Amino acid sequence: MMKCLLVSSVEGYSGKSGIIIALGLKLREMGYEVGYFKALGVNTVKVGDRAVEEDSLITAKILGVEEDVCPVVLDRPYIDFATSVDPVVLRKAVLDRFTEVSEGKDVVIVEGSQNYRTGVAVGIDDASVAKMLSAKVLLVGKYVNDFVVDEVLAAKSAFGTMLEKVVFNQVSGYKMSYIEGIARKVLNEAGLDIVGAIPRNPVLAGLSVEEIREAVSGEYLIEPREEKMVEQVVIGAMSPQSALRYLREARNAALVTGGDRSDLLLTALEMPNVRCLILTGNLEPVQLVLTKAEERGVPVILTGHDTLTAVSRLESVFGRTRIRGEPKVGIMRELFESHVNVKTIIEYLGLD
Repeated sequence: MMKCLLVSSVEGYSGKSGIIIALGLKLREMGYEVGYFKALGVNTVKVGDRAVEEDSLITAKILGVEEDVCPVVLDRPYIDFATSVDPVVLRKAVLDRFTEVSEGKDVVIVEGSQNYRTGVAVGIDDASVAKMLSAKVLLVGKYVNDFVVDEVLAAKSAFGTMLEKVVFNQVSGYKMSYIEGIARKVLNEAGLDIVGAIPRNPVLAGLSVEEIREAVSGEYLIEPREEKMVEQVVIGAMSPQSALRYLREARNAALVTGGDRSDLLLTALEMPNVRCLILTGNLEPVQLVLTKAEERGVPVILTGHDTLTAVSRLESVFGRTRIRGEPKVGIMRELFESHVNVKTIIEYLGLD
């Protein structure tokens, strides 16, 4: 009999997709036929003349799922969507698509929407979907601060008996003991079992060079030879001597500056921890900079945005990045398998 696990979260960008990918790949490795599904998608992009949910496309591809996994896509402002759709029709669409996706599967992992409350107005919030699909629920809590415990307890009120297991994600090292002590006691008393606490990993919060290019709407002057991760951004609005100190201290850095700052760019290219250069204002550098960048394998991105706008765009996507590309998938799998009790999740689902 097919089993269903809905992975929900107390807030957006909590790491649901990464946990689903790691769990799905582990279950497949153990011999289970694994399906993937998402009832309501809100991060939409246009493919041709059709709106699709980008996050679920990426996750499905990594998990090797070929079906169309997201039946309801937010293709207009939410208030317009909520006042123009029929919840009965949406629920039928969810059930029909889920029936197709789950055929021949041992287990289907369902990804919740932005957070467990999203979709209440149209009747397909996570609790409603879990009830429709007779799913067990695994809740992800991003450990931003100690009040996440209150958020988890509030979610328990919404899900009731469907929710028994919790995973904390992006936990700072010194908070691990807190989870093992006070948090575990408080949640256990509410009928919740913590099955994992995944530590924060700066690489997972970082951006690939391609994600940086997309964020600043740039083009490559020097393309990356391999996938590189950027963890910090250094703004080049200073002398090369001053910038040197910041670049030395930064980890896997991207330098953002005008293409006319040849002195600064050449200095940055001497630093082994500089992962890419982002040139603003559509100012192309002198050929010497490009030649040296090519020699050292440092990608160079040119954007029409000014430096302040480019940095603002990068700040808006740091910590909200997707788990894609082999390096990130590998790190996520290792963290998941080291810090989450997979055996308990399998028993929770009743898988043989």
